[in-house]
Amino acid sequence: MSRRYVTTAWGQTHLTESARPGPPGPPLVCLHATAYSGQTFLPLIEALDGRRRVIAPDTAGYGGSDPPERRWDIEAYAREMRAAIRAAGEGPVDILGYHTGALLAAEIALQDPDLVRRIVMIGVPYYLGEARAERRATLAQPMALTNRLGQFAERWAFLVGERPSGMSLSRGFANFVDELRAYPHGWWAHDAAFSYAVDRAFPLVRQPVLILNPANHLSAPSRAAGAALPQAQVRELPHLSHAIFELAAEELADHVEAFLNAASLDRSRDHPASGPGFETGPVRGVAQL
Repeated sequence: MSRRYVTTAWGQTHLTESARPGPPGPPLVCLHATAYSGQTFLPLIEALDGRRRVIAPDTAGYGGSDPPERRWDIEAYAREMRAAIRAAGEGPVDILGYHTGALLAAEIALQDPDLVRRIVMIGVPYYLGEARAERRATLAQPMALTNRLGQFAERWAFLVGERPSGMSLSRGFANFVDELRAYPHGWWAHDAAFSYAVDRAFPLVRQPVLILNPANHLSAPSRAAGAALPQAQVRELPHLSHAIFELAAEELADHVEAFLNAASLDRSRDHPASGPGFETGPVRGVAQL
């Protein structure tokens, strides 16, 4: 794997890239969840090494990328990610987006249709109405940096001590470090994500979309996203839940490759997509995949 920075009018974006380029064709750009970084996709990058060129940028303000000076909406994050992709000399590209990254993928496709060929989504936060407002109120809470180490105890417990079965200690720790690097503005992209009008944006996306759907709290919202996207297919993965990149990177790579390499695509699904009446419950953070 290699790492580099590209510079746009806004600042510098950090990229992690696969070591071997693979055959000719559009690279796969992987967009991460909040408040993590491109390191989320390291197992997938390794699984696709030599099969497809993969680029995992850090969203502005996360990982090694420069932060914005103020809160942005999804449209602004998408504009800067578009600029970073172009600055890296890429296009057209395929995009894989997880959680916030899925929303960014959709918005990038709307802003620059010629840049995006196909899209893969995982863990789509397709929430409407009160459900979206609840998640914004919980996950987009302003933070203040203090001199007390104890302010991070809950995040350590959630990300490290209570990490999903199958996730290594080192990966849980890396997620914790990602949150620290983004502090105290790590909530900004959550604010953008849960202010984004997915019900207006998704029906306008014309690119073919594959939604990989593990069995977790984002399963129902992901199916609803599949119903809203005009050219989407939902692939149910009931045997997977969390830590999927560590536990099933090769399987995910096979699904991604089959979709991106398909000569033609249709809107068939493994199961009908459900409506937006998703499960609720306590919200502590994005499920760690």
